[in-house]
Amino acid sequence: MNITVNAVDPGPTNTGWMTGTLKDELKPRFPMGRIGEPEDAARLICFLAGEDSGWVTGQIIHSDGGFLS
Repeated sequence: MNITVNAVDPGPTNTGWMTGTLKDELKPRFPMGRIGEPEDAARLICFLAGEDSGWVTGQIIHSDGGFLS
């Protein structure tokens, strides 16, 4: 069957819901120096949907820029 099941945890992502105050509060908690963008999660999802991820299954992948909660 070759069915894989994975989940992506993008962490706080700038999809339009964050206020400027919240962005300012969260930004120092990202070692990458910025808040995640939808494109960041999309690149991972494209990888997971492609052939190169055929051996990846049953995972929760934290694609959150190292967010420190």
